[in-house]
Amino acid sequence: MELRHLRYFLAIAEAGSITKAAENMHIAQPPLSRQLKDLESELGFDLFERNKKKKVTLTLQGEFFLKKSKNLLNILEDSLVESREYHEQINQTLAIGTTIYSSQIMFNQIEAFKQDKPHVRFNIWESDSVRLLQLLKERKIDVAYITEDVQADGIITETVMNDYCVCVVPQNINVCISKEEISVEELANLPLVLLVANTDSGLHKQILNSFTQRKLKANILCECHDSSMLIQLLSKGVGVTILPSATITSDILNNYTIKRIKSNPWITKTKIAWRKDSYTPKIAQTYLNENRDYDIF
Repeated sequence: MELRHLRYFLAIAEAGSITKAAENMHIAQPPLSRQLKDLESELGFDLFERNKKKKVTLTLQGEFFLKKSKNLLNILEDSLVESREYHEQINQTLAIGTTIYSSQIMFNQIEAFKQDKPHVRFNIWESDSVRLLQLLKERKIDVAYITEDVQADGIITETVMNDYCVCVVPQNINVCISKEEISVEELANLPLVLLVANTDSGLHKQILNSFTQRKLKANILCECHDSSMLIQLLSKGVGVTILPSATITSDILNNYTIKRIKSNPWITKTKIAWRKDSYTPKIAQTYLNENRDYDIF
């Protein structure tokens, strides 16, 4: 038995079809079928039940073997990463993922981290929380900042900050300057420009739900999927927006009026996430420890 047999088996189990697995792996189907047959012959039992629609389902033995195969390949992957890191003495690249809303928190923590470790390079991904957890599982990143209440097997999350949202108002829009707070009802009557994440399961959804619960019809002029586009729309005075206070930069403070929201229903909870029970590079361990109240590793 060779490692390729295990990888082929996992690919077939994930695809639910030998044909689909062959397409995903960019190989011909007959050789893949032969590899599976050789593996089953060596094991002495069938891993899959076949049907006439070319679909396959795991047998009980197959389900057991799948669990063991995943564990074995994870151990191998951890060993390879640790060995490479040992050879290099230090892994100087830290791969981090963040959502749009948690990026400013991440930037602040990176800035503090680099004061003592100027040699460290960063590989930064921006996506939604669900995708970031998937990137963690795929080992494309080692740390993630997420802002949605999502979970994934093998991933640990801990809250970094609870952040109240504020209203950002361009100078040309008439909002009572003397009032430090604005109500949800008043917001609904203003022209709104809202940021929409890829999964639409975070702050955007909270905002819409709050208006609906209050039986308010919000005046939404524009919904955009890019934070830089949002800022451009604000600079043109198209409308007001709602953002977590942690995302308010000095540029925004200097050019816009910031209003607190009365009886604020919108809070973003930023969490830091990492893999459980699998190898985490030393530099990522150090980063996590320095950005928590206590050591994780």
